[in-house]
Amino acid sequence: MIDPFAPDALEDPYPLYDLLQREQPVTQLPGTDIWLVSRHADVVEAASKPEVFSSNISAVVYRGDGPNPVVLQADPDVLATADPPAHSTQRKLMNRVFVPSRISALEPMIREVVVSTLESAVAAGEMEWMDDLSNPLPVQVISTVLGLPSADGDRLKQWADAGVDLLSGVAPPERLGECWQLMVGFLQYLRDRLASPAPGSVTAEIAEAVARGDLSEREGVSLMLQLVIAGSESTASLMGSAVHMLASDPRLQDELRAHPERIGVFVEEALRLESPFRGHFRVTREDTVLGGVALPKGARLMLMWGAGNRDPQTYSCPADLDLAREKPKQHLAFGSGIHFCLGAPLARLEAKIAIEELLARAARVELVADEKPRHHPSLFVRRFERLRLQLAR
Repeated sequence: MIDPFAPDALEDPYPLYDLLQREQPVTQLPGTDIWLVSRHADVVEAASKPEVFSSNISAVVYRGDGPNPVVLQADPDVLATADPPAHSTQRKLMNRVFVPSRISALEPMIREVVVSTLESAVAAGEMEWMDDLSNPLPVQVISTVLGLPSADGDRLKQWADAGVDLLSGVAPPERLGECWQLMVGFLQYLRDRLASPAPGSVTAEIAEAVARGDLSEREGVSLMLQLVIAGSESTASLMGSAVHMLASDPRLQDELRAHPERIGVFVEEALRLESPFRGHFRVTREDTVLGGVALPKGARLMLMWGAGNRDPQTYSCPADLDLAREKPKQHLAFGSGIHFCLGAPLARLEAKIAIEELLARAARVELVADEKPRHHPSLFVRRFERLRLQLAR
């Protein structure tokens, strides 16, 4: 029985991924038009053919009393849910904005926030990693990029969580209703910011594109929404997973302290082993074939980045963390094809700085013995809800 919504599969999806790759790498969920794509080569193929596999679907199936899933459709489609030519125009604009110099200029601010947080935590001998640093840091960073008030961090996090839960596949009806109400407020907030952007910010550049007619106002607001949600979620998930690996393995900590130049590779392995986004959706524009399986027009596919990243046909010892792995950046954690994550360099930078400073300031990082960390229930993301650490000087 293939049930990606089962609580055990949500917490630990890897046995299910193994089963799918061995027996049904492209398989239809019974009673739905949803297909799971788990093999690396098939995921890459689908992502490379936007003319066949459209991104015009926000995603997810909701498990309810009825047999049929509910599908969310973005309106308007931008970036992650857009196809060419609209995607090409939007991506060109964002590529001009997210240049390496702009990202590297954020390093001092990121390091200052990390150091301040960790100095207090090490002095206390403990911290709750997610709430103390992993969640607020990326919100603060993307707020700086967009020129949003720093005082709005808590609201932005609440809104981003609501956006993620809408796509989780398992949120109860009362939570979905709450999320929709929160999104209404979030969209109005972003409209207001777009109308009066901070000078020199990414929001100002989006506003200029709207004024030129390159984007509609709704597209500009949707771009900002995606940047906040994706920018905060991917980095928070990555930082949580990476530090959980560190805290679970004292020898890994010792190796990275002795060889800090390997932290970059460690970040890539953390991304591969625990992809922040489990997958994204596509819909077929025509009858087609993927992985030897016939798919009808209108089939909805979940491209499972997390499964593809552990495909034994692509990676040797795929479940192992290997600091000597060749070409460590060749994974699917940031997607593939024209929709490769725009903010990947920024997420890598934030995680790398956090791990560098944690290892430099704490002689030992351990999980709290009496608490087993659990992931936020979601078919869409893989983020720890809490991660309590004990820190030794």
